[in-house]
Amino acid sequence: MKKTSGTVRTLLCLLLGVSLLVSAAPLAWADEADMAKVEGGIEITPEYEDEVRAMRNGGLFDDEELERMVEDFITEHKLKKENFSIGFVYTATGDAWYYNPDTWYYPGSMYKIPLMMLLSEQVSNGILDQEDELYGMKVSQIEEYILTYSNNDWAHRIRTYLGGDEVWRADAKAYADIPDGSYSSDYMQYCYFSPRYLTEVLTTLYFGGEERFPNIIPCMKAANPGHYFGLDPKMADYEIAQKYGSYEDNSYRKWNGTAGVIYTPNPIILTVMTLNATSYEKVIGDAAVMMTEYALKVDQRVEEYQKKQAEKEAAQQQEEQQAEQPGQPGGTAQSAGTPSAAPTETTAPRTERKLDLRRLALFMGLGAIVLVGVVVALYAAAEKRKKRRRYEEYRRRFEEELRQEQARERRRRQNDDDFE
Repeated sequence: MKKTSGTVRTLLCLLLGVSLLVSAAPLAWADEADMAKVEGGIEITPEYEDEVRAMRNGGLFDDEELERMVEDFITEHKLKKENFSIGFVYTATGDAWYYNPDTWYYPGSMYKIPLMMLLSEQVSNGILDQEDELYGMKVSQIEEYILTYSNNDWAHRIRTYLGGDEVWRADAKAYADIPDGSYSSDYMQYCYFSPRYLTEVLTTLYFGGEERFPNIIPCMKAANPGHYFGLDPKMADYEIAQKYGSYEDNSYRKWNGTAGVIYTPNPIILTVMTLNATSYEKVIGDAAVMMTEYALKVDQRVEEYQKKQAEKEAAQQQEEQQAEQPGQPGGTAQSAGTPSAAPTETTAPRTERKLDLRRLALFMGLGAIVLVGVVVALYAAAEKRKKRRRYEEYRRRFEEELRQEQARERRRRQNDDDFE
């Protein structure tokens, strides 16, 4: 199967390369004269990126204001700077801001977010269906038990199903854009998370959507209503998808945090992590209010920017229209009675030749796309069969481990009965 998949991948890459060359060459030939008129070449920049860059240059986030705001919050709630962290993403532009982002905390049940994202991707990839059963329960119910009700027993089973802690934690690194060398050794050994890591995981979840991670956000929306990010009555107007985590070790260190999405007009992604914070639920709830109110201020800045952009574009259009009107300064209209120049004999054939070449490029490109689509479909079917076999292998292994565990338990009970 590996050999077949490798051959398909190679063929797919060749077809894609050929299709691009075939469709691009006639277009380049047709447009060569036009491109020569552009001084310094042609730069293609997505309009969205231009807009985001302009807003950032205009001070979308005020770092000093945010820093001062959070430090005042720390003082007011009698926290220690080194034991309080925030990760914040404004989803309308993707801008992110952090306070104390690279401190590693024990996340408690917040680890269940990337864990269940891995399981959910098996559904979107066709390895599992939400009606399939693992350990006698449907996948959709397992997701609800773990994310909405934070059931630890089922989370432990899914950790085993995904290959064990070393495997799933390594796989979950793909959800954050963090260099491997930047991870604390505690991540792999004890499942410690940093606010940066967890916020990037949530960003992947949010922008991946239901198509990539089915049922994860709905389960998180049903978790802990009226608590943590939703504790303050001010948050009642917003839908919240969240996961709370808490843990206390033998040395009385107590970690508490919450991570999730707050659905303001432009939703925000928020992570709040604390260590040894008194009244931790209020701290988490007040932090959610603070960052939500800041996001609403950013909304106003975005609206002001968009309004200015609209006014600027309207003014440019008006100038262009005036320039095109006869008799206006800068206009290019010919004087009355002067006939317009007829097309030369060479102009029409050149235009027709460009149109023919474009049609040729279009047909060749469509043919290549159809061919690539067939190969992609074959490859996807092969991958699905391979993933299904891997799932069956995992399931057989699980069932065998479960049987062994049950046998050990029966033997233990029998020994206890014999001893008594």
